[in-house]
Amino acid sequence: MLNQKLDACQDVHFKEYGAAATVLASAPGKASLLGDHTEFAKGLVLSVAISLRLFVAISPRPDSLVRFFSREYNERKKTSVANLKFRKEDRWANYPKGVLAGFAQLGIHIEGLDFTIFSDIPQGIGLGSSQALCLASAFAFNEFFQTGLSVPQLIQLAQKAETIYLGHGEHLLPTAATSYVQAFGQEDHLFFIDTRTLEWQQIAFSPEAGGLTLINSRVPPSSFDLSSGRARAQCEACLKLLSAGRSGRSLRDFSKTDLSDRVGTLPESARRRSLHVIDEMARAQEALEAFRESDYPTVGRLMNRSHDSLRDLYEVSCPEIDWLVKRLQEADLVTGARMTGEESGGCVIALARPEAWKPFKHQAEEYERIFGFKVELLPVRPSAGAQIHQLVQMHREG
Repeated sequence: MLNQKLDACQDVHFKEYGAAATVLASAPGKASLLGDHTEFAKGLVLSVAISLRLFVAISPRPDSLVRFFSREYNERKKTSVANLKFRKEDRWANYPKGVLAGFAQLGIHIEGLDFTIFSDIPQGIGLGSSQALCLASAFAFNEFFQTGLSVPQLIQLAQKAETIYLGHGEHLLPTAATSYVQAFGQEDHLFFIDTRTLEWQQIAFSPEAGGLTLINSRVPPSSFDLSSGRARAQCEACLKLLSAGRSGRSLRDFSKTDLSDRVGTLPESARRRSLHVIDEMARAQEALEAFRESDYPTVGRLMNRSHDSLRDLYEVSCPEIDWLVKRLQEADLVTGARMTGEESGGCVIALARPEAWKPFKHQAEEYERIFGFKVELLPVRPSAGAQIHQLVQMHREG
């Protein structure tokens, strides 16, 4: 399957530019099992690099033009080596252009090139598609220009492209830790990271656990953007009150008791959302141990509790997501299910036996009748992180 995608990416690049790619790179999407919405609090996250990937291809040019083509949008953008500036009308092309500008700022000599994007990661549902584009671009440019930067340096360049070049701001994005799973992920392993220290470990994902499936609810991302940002802002306001005269630097430095002791002095909605963050970090740590002990029923219960907390305390879910999660949690062959994804959140992740999805067909039809959205099932498996690929033989007619 991977070679087929690589071959297809090369074919698209050749048809667009009439030249074979000299560099191919890719990065996976990512999904969180537990711990998303805690990165701003220097939390603990249990996630997975998924088998849905974004590929980029590069070939050199004899001039100073830089051209971009996206297969998904079927759009073309171009600029020059001397004009690597953000332009609103360039939309998706600003991501790789921002990474390229980061290389230029390091003093690296930039030459003209043709660039193709080929992806099967759904966009706007919290699966890290934009981070994958920035990371794959960083890996590809590093190889193309033979700059020899380390993976952590490439992660920083990718993050810088989103936070500074595109003007998103660090307060609106997860920390660079979210890219670590996309950079260092290992096939058939889960990824656990302490976002305060950036220390991480990988845990083997046994087939006995079942399989991972993502359910795209098709709910518009705008349904989640405001609630997610508001929740984070309230948690940060709560931290400011908790840390007055104390040494705590993040919610991670405080306990549920600290929140209880301040009842009446903390805004209730901020206290509840902060309680979710503190509990979620504990759930992520407990799930790590449960996976190590092959205690999958406990993993499932933790996922279910996490969603209940996202709905009732953190208040970032919606009726459509809650309906899907409830039906999954009630199914016999589903170990656990919860909402996943930070900024967009329109996706559910389920740990389930493969046989679970045949009876789910009827529930999916009912969901469409009630809400008007047609769900998309995306079976995934733990995948390798970002990488440079050997060029594979293209198969073209004629």
